Amino acid sequence: MNDDNRYRPTSRRERLKIMAATLVTVVLLWLALIYRPGGHYDWYMPKPCKAGQTKDCIGGQADVMLLPATAASAASAKP
Repeated sequence: MNDDNRYRPTSRRERLKIMAATLVTVVLLWLALIYRPGGHYDWYMPKPCKAGQTKDCIGGQADVMLLPATAASAASAKP
């Protein structure tokens, strides 16, 4: 009989690795459900702007970059 195909049960170390990987996966899935990506949380609430403050506050300045119109959109806009 060929001994290469004999059943070998998993060792204790392999079972621990499988259990650890399973536990990490479960914890990560629960964290993804609890703390949704893009969710809004109360632990970061920006404060109203102080005098002279323009960034990292409610009512602050938003920097907007204006780009010139491209040739294709400029040509199609003319009547």
